[in-house]
Amino acid sequence: MATTKPRRATTASSPEKRSLTRDDWIDAATRRLVDMSVDAVRVEPLAAEIGVSRGSFYWHFKSRKELLEGILAKWRENQTRRIVERIKQDRRLGVREQLAQLRTLPGNRKADAAAALELAIRAWARRDKLAKRIVAEVDRERLEFTIGLMLEGGADETEARYLGLLGYAYTIGESMLQEVITEEQIRSCRAHILNQQIAALKTPD
Repeated sequence: MATTKPRRATTASSPEKRSLTRDDWIDAATRRLVDMSVDAVRVEPLAAEIGVSRGSFYWHFKSRKELLEGILAKWRENQTRRIVERIKQDRRLGVREQLAQLRTLPGNRKADAAAALELAIRAWARRDKLAKRIVAEVDRERLEFTIGLMLEGGADETEARYLGLLGYAYTIGESMLQEVITEEQIRSCRAHILNQQIAALKTPD
């Protein structure tokens, strides 16, 4: 009686490593983006780094472009949308507390990885139309969330937009100055911006 030999994963329809997920590829690609640049995010060196063949890649992605889109989508989801949803869903938090939560982002020096990814994404966006568009959309989402909170708290629209932009610009700047600013300076700047934003509110929680 003939026996059927197990098929090797050498094509896009039959991966050699079924346990390797789409997120595994995106995470590995993101590490290369941060450690090197977007130019280093290519199928062959990435597959070699993970220890699989190109066929495993094409089980999850149609092209390198789809992988790059996956990096941007995951960054957007983790660093913006999940944070916003987590804050909005905590019904115990009023407007002031939600603004205070925003001012604690990123939380501490353990957020260095998030800051490094932010910088890598923005460096990529300077020379790529897709990344540039996604970064612009993320910036608008983040800004509008803060501005929306302030308007909900009764702030004047002009003041809300000014202070929302000030707070967001500081947050982005903080990620670029990790090596030259102290924890004390960070706490002081965040508290000062938060106090200004809260002072602009008119509606009590």
